[in-house]
Amino acid sequence: MGEVSENKDINETQKPEAENYKEIRPENESNPEASRQYLNDLFSDEINDETKEQENPHQELVDGKTYYYDNNGKLYRVENDLAPNSKYEINGYKYTTDDQGRIVSAEGTLHMKDREGRLPIKDSIDDIGKSDQKEGDDRGHLIGDQFDGSNRLENMIPQDANVNRNDFKKFENELAKEVKDGKEVNVKVEPIYEGDSKRPVAIVVTYSIDGEESVRVFPNGQEE
Repeated sequence: MGEVSENKDINETQKPEAENYKEIRPENESNPEASRQYLNDLFSDEINDETKEQENPHQELVDGKTYYYDNNGKLYRVENDLAPNSKYEINGYKYTTDDQGRIVSAEGTLHMKDREGRLPIKDSIDDIGKSDQKEGDDRGHLIGDQFDGSNRLENMIPQDANVNRNDFKKFENELAKEVKDGKEVNVKVEPIYEGDSKRPVAIVVTYSIDGEESVRVFPNGQEE
């Protein structure tokens, strides 16, 4: 049951060695900019030690800045910047960021939301893409709304609208059917970046259905 459907427009492999798409990795900066150092300071251990236990994601305003805490009470975001080199958990899904605060993985066991309707996205495409988005990009969920994925930038990437509304949406709906049929569906969604861009060039989804693993690679469109 690892194969949900055939789609020739999407690259798909069974248990790949990952030497192709995994080679695209963020480039490290030898001399980080002052703004990045400032952000790192904001997320120092001293600040994280001040977080408090809580059951739900929480935000608070302190000295004119909005601080965001995850399901475990950990600070993961200040204003419109995610913590660099961080791990956080929202609605049962685990996320990891790189040294620039870009999301490099979102993973977990899919579950359907227990609410009606679609939550409006809270953050703008400018906040999500940091000026690297392209005209016509959507604010794409890494973990879909129907799976109770967050509607904020901690779960968002700039995503080609055609990909988001067609291939990626179709794929999510196929996984949703498996979840509704009572199967265990695990996913790991990995945006792949080039250089310092906040806009991924591709999204790699490793998923398993009742233990049978597959991978799909979604190019992020608008190739030049």
